[in-house]
Amino acid sequence: MFVEDIRNDFYNTLLGNRVLLLVHYDVDAICACKILQGLFKCDNISYTLVPVGGISELKTAYEENNEEIKYVVLINCGGTIDLVDILQPDEEVVFFVLDSHKPTDICNVYSDGQVRLVYKDEEENIPNFDDIFRDDDEDEENEEVESAREGIEAVVERRRARKAWEERRHTLMFNYTQFSYYGKPSACVLLELAARASRLSQAVLWASAVATAAHSALHARSPARCLLDAEALHRYVAAAQRHDDSAANRTACVVMEKDAWLPLYREWTLEAALSHAAMLAPKLKLYARSGSSRLRQLLADMGFPLQQARQAYRSMDVELRRSLLTALETAAPKHKLPVPTKATFILQRPHLPPLAALDTVYVIMAHIEHETMPKAEGFQQALAALEVSGDNEAWRRGAAAARRCLQAVASLVHTTLSSRRLMLAGPFSYFIVQEGTPEASVVRGPLWLGEAARWAAGGAARPLLASAPAPPRPPPPRARLPAAGPAAALRPRAQEVRPLLQITTHS
Repeated sequence: MFVEDIRNDFYNTLLGNRVLLLVHYDVDAICACKILQGLFKCDNISYTLVPVGGISELKTAYEENNEEIKYVVLINCGGTIDLVDILQPDEEVVFFVLDSHKPTDICNVYSDGQVRLVYKDEEENIPNFDDIFRDDDEDEENEEVESAREGIEAVVERRRARKAWEERRHTLMFNYTQFSYYGKPSACVLLELAARASRLSQAVLWASAVATAAHSALHARSPARCLLDAEALHRYVAAAQRHDDSAANRTACVVMEKDAWLPLYREWTLEAALSHAAMLAPKLKLYARSGSSRLRQLLADMGFPLQQARQAYRSMDVELRRSLLTALETAAPKHKLPVPTKATFILQRPHLPPLAALDTVYVIMAHIEHETMPKAEGFQQALAALEVSGDNEAWRRGAAAARRCLQAVASLVHTTLSSRRLMLAGPFSYFIVQEGTPEASVVRGPLWLGEAARWAAGGAARPLLASAPAPPRPPPPRARLPAAGPAAALRPRAQEVRPLLQITTHS
């Protein structure tokens, strides 16, 4: 069932109770978790936070933390599966699901109250209850009564009607579930909750801005939908900016400005940022021999000397930095490039350099799918990277890791295209990341593999499938032996086959 009033039917229900918070490993989920943590802190709601990455981890997390828990909040997980059937909870346990992954499982939609969906997306064309659910036991009893009274013809007619209903149900369910897509960012839904609860702050605005930038940068939603999703965020940012401009002491604030849609260019060199921008690099064909000359020609048309473009952005000439947006917009049409500037959100901090929402998206991605850091630690570092006050050490470490990941993605795509490893298989193309290659340790999760797939697709009309070896699973914990007595022999676990991770992308 859907929650009608997000504040009274969802948030106020949690007040005074201990909550189990299950959060998925993605940018939007981490931003939504940051907002919810702030609300819980304001109202002294005790909670247990567990990040999950799949159905098996979801079941394990629930089984290990469900003692004396009545309310479970799931962020970007659990919406597309039948929660009651998979988790087998007690009848008094209530699940609040805020999931931007679509379509929503139909059993969750028509739950009697144990599963409550926090937000209803207008795009979902949910079938009617009577078209997909039917009481077969009652129909069998009616058949027995009618067979005794009216004869075999009534029974045959009823069975024909049931078969037609089943065929219609199969068609409705196929049309409803055949496509997977994304709905409104969960962080934007919680932004409305924070506003209704009078808990709106710059931290809430910044987390929502990063989630909106993530859906745009990762092509989860169309540009028009991303603009509609951020409509409330635009209003709140404009109101907060007017208030901060009139305040005597200005603190960290979120503003909306036109900015270059280049990854981490303030923390990098301009040449490197242009080379690793997924929206520009495929058009420049940097994998070809003449790719470097095209990039140099673009910089020349922008009026940026190569010496300036190859040094740190903050060390560039001030006049060149001020003219960057105008130069990009002027030179892009000549090279048939998409407009590399957008109206985006910037976090301005006193006495500290500004942070772009797009850069923070890549920082969080780098923490989530870090090469050496455990996933749980990376999750905590990603939450810390969203802090708005003071100098953020987690953000800086994530920026360095994000640059390495972008370089690995660029190297993988250039090698795949130049060596003709992009295979054609009928209606789609595909490439496989070979295990043991230098990029395999970085491009092994859905976030960075998806970035590589979109880069390799290059705006082509043909769908593309990318496959990479899944990350190795951590070894099972060693069994502790008793303090006294003979040591028991430990039986080795059977070797598990690691499946391939697959990403499908459409231009």
